[in-house]
Formats: sequence, C-alpha cells, structure tokens
Amino acid sequence: MPLFAAETAWKPRKTVEIVVGAQAAGANDRMGRMLHKILTDTNALPVPSVVVNKPGQGQALSVAYLNTHVADPHYVVILGSSWVTTSIATGGVTHRELTPIAKLVDTDLVMFVSAASPVRSVKELVEGLAKNVGAYSFGFSTSAGNASHIALAELARIAGADSRKLRLVVNTSGSITATQVGGGHVSAGLSSSGSAAAMVASGKARLIGTPSTQRLPQLPDLPTLREQGFDVVASTWFTIFGPKGISAEQVAYWEDVFFKAMRHPEAKKFADGNNWTVELMGAKALRTELDKEYARLRKTLTELGLVQ
Repeated sequence: MPLFAAETAWKPRKTVEIVVGAQAAGANDRMGRMLHKILTDTNALPVPSVVVNKPGQGQALSVAYLNTHVADPHYVVILGSSWVTTSIATGGVTHRELTPIAKLVDTDLVMFVSAASPVRSVKELVEGLAKNVGAYSFGFSTSAGNASHIALAELARIAGADSRKLRLVVNTSGSITATQVGGGHVSAGLSSSGSAAAMVASGKARLIGTPSTQRLPQLPDLPTLREQGFDVVASTWFTIFGPKGISAEQVAYWEDVFFKAMRHPEAKKFADGNNWTVELMGAKALRTELDKEYARLRKTLTELGLVQ
C-alpha cells in the first residue's frame, strides 16, 4: 500500500502536471522538484507526475497556463507570494480565480545593517524615519512593490513618515544588496538569510530582525519585527493552487497528498536547508487568509502608487 494513500474517493486518472512559474533551479522549481521526488519515491499517486516550467511575467504565465485547464484536477501550480503583489499591481488573475489548495512553507527574509552602523535595532531605524524619512537608504531585490518593499513601507507608516519618500535601492539580487550594506553604501537591507550570510559571517554586516511570522529555524536568536514591537510581516511563502472549477472532493485529495508530502523527512530537510519553515494551511483557511492578505497588500501598494 502506498505510504500516502488518499482517503477520498477521487484519484487522478492521467499524468499529473506540477506547474512552476520559474526557470529550472529557481526557488519555485526546486520546491516543485522536491515534491515531485517525494510523490514518486513514495508511490503517493496512482499515475505518473511531471514538473512543467512556465516562467515569465511574475508567475502570471504559469497561472494562465493552469487556467487553460479549467476544472481539470490533474494540473496544480506552485506559486510564491510575489505573485499576489504582481496580480494586484497589474490587475491580473487573482486567487479568487484559482482554487487554493494548501500553503506549504514560509520562506525567509532578514533585515541587516553594516557592522559599522550605529543602528542596533529596528526600533532605532523607525525612530530615525520618524525624524527624517530620508535618514536611511534601504536595499532589496528584485522589484518595487514586492514583500520587502511593502515591509519597509509599513515601517515608514508606523513611524508616521511618507512611505513614498523612502530612499530605496532595488537590486537584481539579494547578494548585491548585502554587498552594498556591508560596504556601507546602503544603510539597511532586506534579503534572504542566505544572501546576507557571507557578509554577516565576515563581520561586515549585522542582522537586526526578521519580518517572518516566527523566528527562523537556523537563526533562533534573531527576533521577529513583531517581537520588537512592530506588527510587520513580509509574507513570503509557497502555496499550491488548482485551476478554477475543481470539486471539493478533488481539493481534499490534493490537500491530503501535499500535507503528507510536506511531513516527509526529506521535505523538512529541504526546508531547513533553505532556512524555511514548513507552515501547513488547508484550503478553507487559506482562502480566508489570502482574502486578508490581498486587501492588506492592495492598500499598501495603492499608497505606494503601484496599482494600475
């Protein structure tokens, strides 16, 4: 009997496509191939499965491809959180036009300053912004309007400053941001912990917080922004969606399969290796959470002038 035998009556009857909105080796792709390997190794599905890459337009091309298969439960897509901000900014397809199935992981972001900086905490940054919104410059990647930008805008709002007047440096990668901060060319940065690691390890940069929902597994001493008194969370995650029109029974099947896959030791090893946290949320709760997240992000992106 397969390790992950589904308890629902419906089961896939043809090849399953796990669609990812990134090129090979991208975070979405690595997530998809990890899941595909677990499903294959454990005989979780009664049919073959394949990973299909549909990169482009901030994951929008993968969503468009998914919805060419309306009501067909043999297609699922892995979407990162930046897709939500892309859909808001461009007026594209939203989560309401797909079928949410399960949230899988929270990914990570960290805030850091130069080791030589007098700033020792996020509180000091916010106090500085309250006095002068141009007091500091902030680096992040890879596009305006993403989770990092929104987190910085929310900190500016808490400080009573105009978020549109923040001094921002948008880079093509987090490693560039880390180099800028380590060299003292940018006051503070937001990136993945992996991108900041080299500068921190060399003593050129210092971590001051994470905008995650909880402390990061490999950085247990780094407090969240919430713990420091600022209700700011940069929601960065990976979630599974199906096309619109699939049934509740089919959603339940996939929720069960992916929950069990994410509880496999290989999934935990993968998440820990990326400094991510396995954070499972089922279809019903996920839809409610996405509604709240969409409203919050739309408000902030509108204030930033980034909604078409």
